[in-house]
Amino acid sequence: MSRRKYTLQDVCKQVGKNHVYVGQIQAGLELVKPEPPAYYTRGYIEFIKKCTALRTFGVQIGDIQDLFRKELKLLRLLNFHTTSNSPTWFLDGCTLKAGDPNELVLTGYNLGFDPLFGPVQEGLDFGSQADELFESHQMGESLEHVVDLYRKQVGKIRKRVAEERQTVRMALKWSTKAFEF
Repeated sequence: MSRRKYTLQDVCKQVGKNHVYVGQIQAGLELVKPEPPAYYTRGYIEFIKKCTALRTFGVQIGDIQDLFRKELKLLRLLNFHTTSNSPTWFLDGCTLKAGDPNELVLTGYNLGFDPLFGPVQEGLDFGSQADELFESHQMGESLEHVVDLYRKQVGKIRKRVAEERQTVRMALKWSTKAFEF
């Protein structure tokens, strides 16, 4: 099965934004910028679309970056990073579908538990790697602590989106009439 290869131009077209805008998201989130022979994946495009949607609701790039970093930390604590050699492993499976409470907001990874409201299941390990000398909690990394930080950041972003929904609805309604869409 061959995967479609997407260029930066394809990304911009599908996101509906120019390369400067996409580049600002990439730089703000410190994302890998694939260049031939490497290409963008469908998941990468979907991730940029999610970021664009959040920006439309007035969510600052710093808040998106903070959420993204927390998601990466969770994925690493659960060893998802060991399941792929791709430099964009954390984006490659991203989709715009939503509604599964076990999935992270940005990357869409299914954690097997609800990261917003469910109990944290310690000991989950989605990858395989050599045993460490110390457990992650002994090195100062606690899954429960990172989940708590993630929950707080999602709450902050959710509040901002909720505040802007009425304005976005009004803008869509007005623009439809004003510009006869």
